[in-house]
Amino acid sequence: MGKKATQDRGSQVHSSGKDVAIFMPSLHGGGAERAMLVFATELLSRGYGVDLVLANKEGALLPLVPKEVRLINCNSRRMLHSFRRLGRYLRVHRPAAVYSTITHANIMLALTSRAVGLKVPVIVRQSNAPLSEQTLGVSHMISKRLIPVAYRAASSVIAVSEGVRSELLSMQPKLIGSIKVLPTPVLTSQMLHQAKEPPSHRWFRDSQQPIILSAARLERHKGLLELIRAFADLRQSRMARLLIIGEGSARADLEAEVARLGLTASVDLPGFQPNPFSFMNHAALFVLNSYYEGLPNVLIQAMGFGTPIVSTDCKSGPAEILESGRFGRLIPVGSHESLVTAMRESLDLPKHSAAQKSAWKRFGAEAATSAYLACAGLPEMPPVVSRVK
Repeated sequence: MGKKATQDRGSQVHSSGKDVAIFMPSLHGGGAERAMLVFATELLSRGYGVDLVLANKEGALLPLVPKEVRLINCNSRRMLHSFRRLGRYLRVHRPAAVYSTITHANIMLALTSRAVGLKVPVIVRQSNAPLSEQTLGVSHMISKRLIPVAYRAASSVIAVSEGVRSELLSMQPKLIGSIKVLPTPVLTSQMLHQAKEPPSHRWFRDSQQPIILSAARLERHKGLLELIRAFADLRQSRMARLLIIGEGSARADLEAEVARLGLTASVDLPGFQPNPFSFMNHAALFVLNSYYEGLPNVLIQAMGFGTPIVSTDCKSGPAEILESGRFGRLIPVGSHESLVTAMRESLDLPKHSAAQKSAWKRFGAEAATSAYLACAGLPEMPPVVSRVK
């Protein structure tokens, strides 16, 4: 039978009688995982109990899980192996609704819930544009084939942007009645407090050179090699520093390129940061250079602090977030000269207050959580006396 899913903490019975489950592969530091932790925190503040079910309990975001969350570990190194343990959790606990994010977790939840005959709302959240992804490998090809079948087993499909919705419909037109484009729960009042903290990096204590910030998984499709090369050209006419926060498989290649270009004194990759918001708030410029996205939460976060932005006009998300360039500079994907010019012309821009207001109105956690609850037909629970910290 194999190992059972283990309950690591939060063994108390949830007082609301309304438990919501969230299923994810792990808690590695991506935007989708952060968004669902924001969702979980907001649910707690409304009196819901939250079960966070992980295929494997690992990742840099684990310390950020609220202590009130009941953490369920399926102990599965591969998503396929979580089928039995996830199924057992669903049969035994019968939550009021189940949400998931990340494509292979969505597929697993949809198929498992159908197999165990789960009669509660199952909501899968597509965080990336599935046809635009350039990931290679057998598992990715299998996922693309399974989406049209598995997602039809879900009660609803949340698309994080119109671009994501369009690609899903091209894969499975029969999803048209179940797909909803909903705002992502990104911005919280806690982030405002974190943003005011002094950034931990030493460069922020030296104001002689402006700091350009990028925050992303260190992967090829994030365009970070090209960003470093464009920054090298920018340095020919303008002194500045570049910080790239995040982790990923391309770290060695990025560090080698920094060394090759002689930029070790002006480019740094300090890794995962538990408080990236202070970096965003104090940076002179935020740059996203991706080949494709779903809805880049880091762009929303930077916009929420009014930081000037340069982003590729990639599929999908940036144009929707920045309202076609109203709240930040959009440049063509792969255009080296456009990136250099946009960074140079945006470095001295002031904080963008209108962008900040727009981001909070559209992507604040409270409004987005209400939309997610409505998607599952769950009631607006009255807020508890003391909000979760």
